[in-house]
Amino acid sequence: MGGVAVRDQSGHAGGGQRRHGAELQRAIFDAVFAELSEVGFARMTMDSVALAAHTGKAALYRRWGNKKELVLDALSSVLPSPYDVELTGHVRDDLIALLSCIRRAADATRAGAFHAMAVEGDGDCRKLFDQRVLRPCKELIAEVLRQGAARGEVASEAADPLVAAAGPALLADHILTEGTAIPEDLVVSVVDRVLLPLTAATGVRGGDAPGR
Repeated sequence: MGGVAVRDQSGHAGGGQRRHGAELQRAIFDAVFAELSEVGFARMTMDSVALAAHTGKAALYRRWGNKKELVLDALSSVLPSPYDVELTGHVRDDLIALLSCIRRAADATRAGAFHAMAVEGDGDCRKLFDQRVLRPCKELIAEVLRQGAARGEVASEAADPLVAAAGPALLADHILTEGTAIPEDLVVSVVDRVLLPLTAATGVRGGDAPGR
């Protein structure tokens, strides 16, 4: 009978090799994001994740007590850190690079999956996303603006937490309202049409030198 693997309760699919460690964890986390995207958090179960990952429930319950713990761990494992973004000293380039970190976070968590957990969950998912991605991104944007103001590239009043929060807030709103990946051109538009006009100083746009 065609192609249905018989699974035991320990990460082994009949006819294949036993998976464990990082390989099994990747399969489980991929299954989590797929299930969240397809059926949402409320309808996702540990059984459905185990089935999608081609493993048994025991492999899940050995590490996670419930589906919420599993989802939060899956999200945590793939979220990129804004602190790893290599900054150049050009305001426009650095703003795009930092906001692109939020776009990568949405891609890594499958925006639909994050949307499902953020809307249906109890707030812990959004809190994790804020702590790991949004808050550091805002802090780093504020620092980019402060340094830009010190160089005379942006208006001194632009080095403000409200300005720094504008870009991340717009991208987070896109994830939560649209439930889709963040297009690259949206990141550029937020920088060029929202942030840079807020930071304009003496005719010099962020990251550009006079005459450039």
